[in-house]
Amino acid sequence: MPILFDATAAFAGLVGVWINECKKFRSEWMGYQLTNYPRISIVIPVYNGADSLANAVQSLRKQTFPPKQIEVIVVDNGSTDETERIYLQQQLLNTLGALHWISMPAKGKPWALNAGIHIATGEFIANVDADVSLHPSPLANMVKAFRADPNLVAATGAIVLAPDDGKEKSPFRYMLQECEFIEYLMAFRVGHHYQTVANSIFTLAGAFSFFRRELLLNLPQYTNRTVFEDTDITFPLRERLPDAGVACLADAVAYVEPSHSLASVYSQLVRWQRGELEVAACNPEALIKNLFSFLGMAPARTLFIDHTLAFPRVVWTFVLSMMWLFGYALPLVVSATMLMYACSMVVEGMTMFTCYLLVRGDTRARVKKHWWLVAVLPAYRFMLFWFRLSGFLTVLNEPAGWKTKAPWEQAAEHVETLKQRTREIGASTAMRLGSGVAWVKDLF
Repeated sequence: MPILFDATAAFAGLVGVWINECKKFRSEWMGYQLTNYPRISIVIPVYNGADSLANAVQSLRKQTFPPKQIEVIVVDNGSTDETERIYLQQQLLNTLGALHWISMPAKGKPWALNAGIHIATGEFIANVDADVSLHPSPLANMVKAFRADPNLVAATGAIVLAPDDGKEKSPFRYMLQECEFIEYLMAFRVGHHYQTVANSIFTLAGAFSFFRRELLLNLPQYTNRTVFEDTDITFPLRERLPDAGVACLADAVAYVEPSHSLASVYSQLVRWQRGELEVAACNPEALIKNLFSFLGMAPARTLFIDHTLAFPRVVWTFVLSMMWLFGYALPLVVSATMLMYACSMVVEGMTMFTCYLLVRGDTRARVKKHWWLVAVLPAYRFMLFWFRLSGFLTVLNEPAGWKTKAPWEQAAEHVETLKQRTREIGASTAMRLGSGVAWVKDLF
């Protein structure tokens, strides 16, 4: 059932590329010429971003959009590293229209975003994470799209994993990061591609999103009631402006750093899954909207895909390994498993080919170079489904948080704690035995 669903979605995406490729939306702004350049305010929330803030600010200086029309507001959340020193260095090099610094006593990304939004002076406001570097063209492309389509009120950029930094990597880490690269492409260049056509964007990516200023000022503020504040603010936007346009702009590329370990992939995915469930719980009235429609935002449909369809895959993990105990021949079980994996490879191949058709330049070359990932991606996705299940259980058992320790790390900590307690008990027992022996000696 999940394989059939994935195959249908992959085939629909492939057909959609050939037939549509967002022609209606793209034709409205691709040829649009800007006659004047409005002021853009960039809000960058940062916490201990000394290693990444400089790259983020430098990418804004390199924009094809006039730098003097760009206002940058860096909102610090109580950093304890040299983030402020890095900011001061960038201020000395400043060629932007404005570069501001705000120190927030309250920690949390929502409060930082709210502070930046309320002092922004631009006609448009963009939220950019401190560890994100923008391609030179996204700000100009965003303004073109918003000017060409007055109905467009918010847009998310196309988030792409940054190219290889050339550092030495283990084969496993290299494969993990390239699988993550393909996963991002599939999400933003295929999934969000369809959602733009259907006007069903579910999340405005926190890494890079673009808004009309008057819209943000009339929406509820960002809150920390969920760990997914960027999705949480999409619901009131849709509720107040049901017919407004919300899109993903494929030509507004923002680069994010890849995960450096399996534990960081786990932490990120658990936060995403937790965030979806928390946002749905905070907006129950929105779950039944557009349930049986292919157009418009339908949170229930998204939850069904991301959560419900994870459980059959988990069940089959145990069923396949047990079927030979119920009388099925082992060669039959093995061949069935291999056939299911081969079907998954075909689905991944269709989706990768769709991505290849959509992207250009270095990104297309990178997809072509890693065509062999078709053989690895089914196993990678299967692992992600287990992480999603963990995210679901985490919602029920643990308090919200941006950082989540992987199960194997928690198990290692429990083992170390057990060892420490065993040593303490052993030392305490030895001390008591020594005291007892000394008492007996004194007695005689």
